This record gives sequence, structure tokens and C-alpha cells, in this order.
Amino acid sequence: MRCVYYGSEKTVKNGKLNQEKQRYLYKECGKIFVENPERRHYPDNLKKIAIRLYTDGVEIAVIARSLEVPYETVRSRIWVAGEKAIKK
Repeated sequence: MRCVYYGSEKTVKNGKLNQEKQRYLYKECGKIFVENPERRHYPDNLKKIAIRLYTDGVEIAVIARSLEVPYETVRSRIWVAGEKAIKK
């Protein structure tokens, strides 16, 4: 597998993720990756609700707890929405 950042192909094993998936380390650039990572995809309506709540003044931590979504996911969705709004 080729590093998407630097193009390196030299890897070594670097522990396991949740005792299941093998982690690898690119020797040249130090980036860590997992082959075939599982990603959570949240419905678009959840993202819209989070953004709406934030614009109404609700704190990100409260939104994350209410929607049962990680704090960083809510924060990044709000940030992306803000960037898109600025470009318009």
C-alpha cells in the first residue's frame, strides 16, 4: 500500500487497533494506517440538526451528547459548514 501523503511503500507492523485490525507504520514518513478501516457515516439530517443547534447557541459538547455523536465529529461538521458558508 502506498502512502497518500509521501508515496512511500516501506511499512512495518505497528500494533493492533482494538485487538483486531493490524496497524502499520510507513518507515519513511512516520504515518500510521490501518488497511480497510471501518468508518462511521452519520445521516445528513443528523449533521443538519447539529449545525442548526449550534447556530441557535447550543454548545458543541451538549450537541454531541444529545445526538450521541463524538465531540470531534460535531466540531468538524460545524467547521466544514462554516468554511462552505464563507466561500459563498
